[in-house]
Amino acid sequence: MSERDSTSIDPEEFRAFLEHANTLGDGGTKPLKLWLEHAETWRIARALKNCGGNRSAAARELGIGRRTLYAKMEKLGITARWGL
Repeated sequence: MSERDSTSIDPEEFRAFLEHANTLGDGGTKPLKLWLEHAETWRIARALKNCGGNRSAAARELGIGRRTLYAKMEKLGITARWGL
């Protein structure tokens, strides 16, 4: 199997996410809810990037419904950008 699963997470990218998340707030003692919001935002943004901004394809990649993705994007403040 030469291709990686599209849902697998690159360890280097995740390390970069953690470094970025640690710069926010009070130096790493964030409540779990804030960490989860950062992780969810990061994963949704990555799926949208992988799918060229196609929200239906991103929802499929994430294993959630399209309406659920739209609701999560609205809650997390993620806006659709065309021509990514």
